[in-house]
Amino acid sequence: MLEPSASHAGLRATLAAFLDNNGSWTKTAEALYLHVNTVHYRIERVEKLTGRDLSSLADRVDVRAALLAAATEPGDAIQNAS
Repeated sequence: MLEPSASHAGLRATLAAFLDNNGSWTKTAEALYLHVNTVHYRIERVEKLTGRDLSSLADRVDVRAALLAAATEPGDAIQNAS
């Protein structure tokens, strides 16, 4: 999965929006106020970094689970409680 870092924040946000929009390039671009080509580029980067093919439902499910798990790690719960 994408390690939390400032350089990957945009990729994680794009990935989350892409999954939320059922893999729609256009809807993701609209949701993030980006050009659709930027979304394509970022998703390609995510695929290269993770070794996953986001056109595959199985890989999308795995990546979604990883994003959810990362959002619920104990350190996040402490930060969110403050």
